[in-house]
Amino acid sequence: MNILKATLYTGLVLNAALITTPTLAAKFVAADTSPGTQACMAVASNKAYKLRATLRDLRTSKAAINKLQCNNLPITEFVSLYNLNKSANYLNIEATTRTSIKDLAKVNMPTVTIITSPK
Repeated sequence: MNILKATLYTGLVLNAALITTPTLAAKFVAADTSPGTQACMAVASNKAYKLRATLRDLRTSKAAINKLQCNNLPITEFVSLYNLNKSANYLNIEATTRTSIKDLAKVNMPTVTIITSPK
């Protein structure tokens, strides 16, 4: 019975450690200060309040942002590629239609992505 308890507790501790381990995300850096890059950076922040504030500051709409290209990708592909679900929800973009397989055991190193947009 002690072996069963030890195995159970070990499993619980390992699962708790896996759940609380932070995942390393991509780091976004703006290439310039153009309005398009500012909008792409707001989308990349994955925070609806930052995106809303940037849209207000740039005096643009969600419809205009949906036509924007970030790093030569349509905005729908950009949010899907970097799993920017909150930005996708705010912009009414269906980002969950793609199916992909991710290696969860792979060690994730943070990557730096430079954000650009057409001028």
